[in-house]
Amino acid sequence: MVSEPALDSSAPGGEVAAAEERSTEDGVVEDRVADLTFKARALAQAHPLSSVAARYRNNKIEAERQTQPLPEFADWASTAFVVGYCIRRVEEADVGAMPAFDSVAADGVDLVALDESAAGVASEVRLGKSAGIELLPAELVESLLNTVISTEIAKRAEHWKANIPDEDWQDFEGYIAWWVIHGYSLRAAETRDLQ
Repeated sequence: MVSEPALDSSAPGGEVAAAEERSTEDGVVEDRVADLTFKARALAQAHPLSSVAARYRNNKIEAERQTQPLPEFADWASTAFVVGYCIRRVEEADVGAMPAFDSVAADGVDLVALDESAAGVASEVRLGKSAGIELLPAELVESLLNTVISTEIAKRAEHWKANIPDEDWQDFEGYIAWWVIHGYSLRAAETRDLQ
């Protein structure tokens, strides 16, 4: 059996062939990201949170309402959290790793310990590492998170950008990114011992 020779970018036409291969790979990744993003947003329209995650989110968002200058910020944080959580759930479903749980009563879980665990996972995710157990390639997850974060920002406040100083806008982008990653990380933390 004769195998195909590796692409040699120094051969005539090799640079074009290599660029076409990268373009095809990029297109596949973009399609995959679009598909997973669509699934995560569709799931977020349902009631996707476990009872523990719902209790956790309610507590966190109520605290946000008390500290943010506009109540919309807490609403946007809540939505970003749910979509981030759904990204991890879609990732689990995509690789057939959905944990069979939610039989634990929400009031029996230590939310402080869960919060600490989620914060640790979020720190890893921000560094480009997997969220505990790697389900999909880290590059794909990073691209997926970035796509969701940028669309959450655009959907929520793009019309305000002209009226907000650049440094405040960067803070807002960081705020939305934090909530998306936090939702994703919470799901990874709550299911870590169940997989």
